Amino acid sequence: MPALAITGSIGSGKSLVLRALAFLLKDHLGADIYSADDENRRLLNEDPEVKSLICSQLGTSCYHSDGRADRKILFDLISHDQSARTTLESILHPRLEACWKPLAEKFRQTNKAYFLAEIPLLYEKKLEVFFDKTIVVGCSNSVRRERLQRLRSLTAVQATAWLNIQVPQEAKVAKAHHLLWNDGSEALLQQQIHLLASYFLQS
Repeated sequence: MPALAITGSIGSGKSLVLRALAFLLKDHLGADIYSADDENRRLLNEDPEVKSLICSQLGTSCYHSDGRADRKILFDLISHDQSARTTLESILHPRLEACWKPLAEKFRQTNKAYFLAEIPLLYEKKLEVFFDKTIVVGCSNSVRRERLQRLRSLTAVQATAWLNIQVPQEAKVAKAHHLLWNDGSEALLQQQIHLLASYFLQS
């Protein structure tokens, strides 16, 4: 079955699409999922080696006293310092890829189930070659900025900074096999997801 990659800019709704599409496909042929955001959070908060590397290379201020990553500090670092962003990516990305790459290869060799992976930096890291199809979840910058402020408690300045450090959405849309546009309600997005699931099941 195909290995499907879901990507898009921050605040577009990738995680919702991942789980909703997997639910629909699983009912028919089975589906396994991978979320880079979930695995990234686990590595930051639970992996001793990752913690040690971040503390030694980016500073102990990146962690709270209880051992949880201080995501605000990390965001401030990577949004203002390219070298810090490169350092953090060099620590996390090889470990993230070690999780999903074997799964993508495994599922491409079987006809029993789909593999769906949510990977924010799919095109930036040229990882699309490991998947059969790519799905971009998009929305306008004004909607994305509002969601970041409302759902992630970011200030307007922080939300704009996130948007500025990412590859323009238009470049991702141009490379995608499928596009889901998430400017409206969740119900409208769910309708698109149902249509996409039907397409895959009929292919």
